Amino acid sequence: MEQNDSYPIYWSAPYQKEAIARITEIKKDEIKVNQTLFYPSGGGQLADKGIIVYQQQEIEIVEIEKKEDGNWLKVRSDKISLLAEGEEVLLKLDWDRRYSFMKSHTAQHLVSHVLEHLFDVETLKANFEEDKIDIEISRKMSQEEILEVLKKVNRLIDEGAEVKSIMVNKDAYKNKYRDVARGKISDEEVVRLIQLGDGEGFDITCCGGVHITNLSEIKGVFLDTFKGDSLKFLLDAEGIDTANNQRALMLNLEELTEKRGNKLVDMLTNKMNENQVLQEGNLNLLKMLFSKISNWSQKINGMNIALLHLPEIDRQALQSAARELEKGFLIVVLGRNDILYFISTDETIMANDINAKIIERTSAKGGGNKGFAQVNVKNIEEPLALVQEVLSAI
Repeated sequence: MEQNDSYPIYWSAPYQKEAIARITEIKKDEIKVNQTLFYPSGGGQLADKGIIVYQQQEIEIVEIEKKEDGNWLKVRSDKISLLAEGEEVLLKLDWDRRYSFMKSHTAQHLVSHVLEHLFDVETLKANFEEDKIDIEISRKMSQEEILEVLKKVNRLIDEGAEVKSIMVNKDAYKNKYRDVARGKISDEEVVRLIQLGDGEGFDITCCGGVHITNLSEIKGVFLDTFKGDSLKFLLDAEGIDTANNQRALMLNLEELTEKRGNKLVDMLTNKMNENQVLQEGNLNLLKMLFSKISNWSQKINGMNIALLHLPEIDRQALQSAARELEKGFLIVVLGRNDILYFISTDETIMANDINAKIIERTSAKGGGNKGFAQVNVKNIEEPLALVQEVLSAI
């Protein structure tokens, strides 16, 4: 896009790092200037950071906010007195942060374009941090689909393509671009569009953020995590470092297990399946035990108490099985990893109250509510005997 004084500097010259500006207004700890070097946040992208230089003083900008009457720069309240309306100042951008956002935002456009082009998957929401992208999509995707998307994304980055910034009025947008643009429809009087590449398969979308001018400036997009309809990606060195660390972990696992590649995956999958079967069996036994809890309980100070040592049972299993419990009981379970659990179905006995007494006696860490509480008793001898002692003293 050509330089145009009617457009913000962060649009017309996104690579510009400094600008001379005049202070036009001051309110409390905020100033308004006649230049738009700093991006004020929006569209999932955080605001720029930077400083104001005036009379050899460097004043940090702590917040940038876009208001109806323009962009306002907030500084520390003890620094505002150094500035005066009508004075010229130097604005300096935190360039590393800006450039990272430019690449991340452009990479998100590319990923979203490929998602839609290959699998008709829409991007519902996108957020950016430095060298990180977080995208919510319209449906769950398989690992194979996501890897296919990344393969094409990185091929397009390697080939390089121009990233164009296009400014049009409302009518031109409606007549020429609205039906071909990806994403939300704009109703602005002046519409800004970002176009990736030319020819068949190019991407164009309405966007007010900051972007690079060629896809080749991105050094690569890497998958971090995916869960359900949420995808997280890393860029450049951040992604390479993470990929190398993950590969190092796999190499360590291969060395420990003497399994390689898919054989390691198969072995771990089988172990997980075996563990799931064991957990399901434990849960069924626990439900059976809880359904007959009166057979295992004892009276302590008139309370129905069951003290159980179940070293293979965890929190999730206990909470699931607790639905089988009768009213009027306090169940105390010493479970996996030396965690002591309290489950109360007696309105006169609060699980967190008994838990608090154990914490008070031992300085162990824990917490919970009146129905379910827990405490780590790793360094405590005979924790169930301690509970019985505490209950007897109530």
